[in-house]
Amino acid sequence: MILQDLISLIGVKSMDPRIAQLFEQNSLGKPPKTITSNQGQKAFKDKQQLIDYTFKFDITNDRYYPPVSVKNDDYTFDNYLSNMVVFSKPERGKKEFVDPKPISFWDGFINPGSSLEECLAYFDNQSRSTRNSTIFEKSLNDIAEIKVWFANDKKQVTTIEIRIIEDTEIFAHSDFNPANKFNTVPQSYSLLVKWLFDNKYLNLSAETYSQELSLDHTDILAFAKTHLKSHIWDTQIRDIPYLRSFLFEIASNSSIKNKDGEEINFYIKNLYVKTAGKWEEHQEIYDADISGLKDFESTIFLDATQSSQFLDTLTEHFTLFAQLTEINE
Repeated sequence: MILQDLISLIGVKSMDPRIAQLFEQNSLGKPPKTITSNQGQKAFKDKQQLIDYTFKFDITNDRYYPPVSVKNDDYTFDNYLSNMVVFSKPERGKKEFVDPKPISFWDGFINPGSSLEECLAYFDNQSRSTRNSTIFEKSLNDIAEIKVWFANDKKQVTTIEIRIIEDTEIFAHSDFNPANKFNTVPQSYSLLVKWLFDNKYLNLSAETYSQELSLDHTDILAFAKTHLKSHIWDTQIRDIPYLRSFLFEIASNSSIKNKDGEEINFYIKNLYVKTAGKWEEHQEIYDADISGLKDFESTIFLDATQSSQFLDTLTEHFTLFAQLTEINE
């Protein structure tokens, strides 16, 4: 097989006959039938050709999302060939490393011996730099992309990877799944969608924005399913200063210090509970018996007035987040 052949396998399901053939030809054992949520992914190494193959199920690409639970148990999932490292130069070693693959393997692509000028030409002069490397990325088709790391000090390609094109997840499908028993404040996420919609922060058409979106939890979930595929990814958000960072901030239980050293918490769950007027009771349960929080949080549901207040709270905290970010930069 040459690189072009391997690229055609990116995104292919692990039980596909083409994957079985790949494993048999390269003595990789047996491909994974399924992957569990605890495993996350499974990797296999072709020791002869020095190629690493990785399979996973949680792929932020709408072709593969949300993950398919084989037994409908949200634990065991179908999986796909998500990426392969076709070249990786060892960081250490006295002997000069020689890639075992013939030059014909790389026909039409960047190869381990490519110069910086050749990389720039292949990637249309598009790159980004870190302290040690220049990184190149380019889509190969609708599914796969190639990523190359070029060492600035050694003036050579150090890694070549082929992988599924993925977005960055901010809020997952589980946040909008009514059957998710672990999500104790589902209304907070639906109202977040309402807030993003009202402020035209979503990458949606003018026609979609011409529609009305009520405060009703069920209506918003239906809207999110139709227009957002029940998730919020970075590519679905307009390029508004600090907005993506703000969404990542409220998705986690973290805080930012203001100029007086006071920590300001932005966690969406905490903002939601406070809007409901349940914060003191929430903290009392937390201090007394944290195991009771799940049941307590599940009883909270904002009425129309409180829902509007929650939207205002998100606006206020977004403004505050932007101010604090500027101060701390």
